[in-house]
Amino acid sequence: MYSALRSVQLAARRTASMSMSMSTGAKSLTIGLIPADGIGREVIPAARQVLEALPSDIMPARLNFVDLDAGFEYFQKHGVALPEQTLAALKGDCDGALFGA
Repeated sequence: MYSALRSVQLAARRTASMSMSMSTGAKSLTIGLIPADGIGREVIPAARQVLEALPSDIMPARLNFVDLDAGFEYFQKHGVALPEQTLAALKGDCDGALFGA
């Protein structure tokens, strides 16, 4: 959990100046959430709660979250474990990601 928090903090510091909201000047980061299968379904929502509860002196950026699909259950339904839509969202819309396996 600490390493995930540290990764988000570092991403916030690196990209905060690039992600300025035009109307309020508030900094924001978009984090892709991929619970996948198994323990990830419990860990990723818990990690999100922790990140949302961080005070602004620890996490100066506002965090936005995007729920994304991947994993074996997705593979069983669609024939691919990591869909192109998830990759496109990660590449184009997200500043970072949390992946539970």
